[in-house]
Amino acid sequence: CYNANPMSMKASLDVLQDGAGRRIAVLGDMGELGENEVQLHEEVGEHAGKCDIDVLICTGKLCRNMAERAQRTNPDLKVIYEPDRESLLEHLEGYVQDGDTILVKASHFMKFEEVVTKLENM
Repeated sequence: CYNANPMSMKASLDVLQDGAGRRIAVLGDMGELGENEVQLHEEVGEHAGKCDIDVLICTGKLCRNMAERAQRTNPDLKVIYEPDRESLLEHLEGYVQDGDTILVKASHFMKFEEVVTKLENM
């Protein structure tokens, strides 16, 4: 979860499809994308919507675009949007269960290592 760009996000989602149990992607904002940042988040959302995953949890201001595009691409995908990391941490236990395969990925500034620590301690 140390860093993220559109290519690494899409590749990670591709790998997640092979996971056992429910496949959950917990994704956060990607930084340093320049003037195309909204479009690039939407592209990742579209890719997520086409992947064989069970739940997409998007966190951060830019990830709202990702969540909306994923939901439009695949209305059957369970998409959850959390506005910030604190809100995600507060609700995370209600989203995951034993046996889930969970992908956690965001740019470093999102501090998703806290999300990983919370998951490890559940």
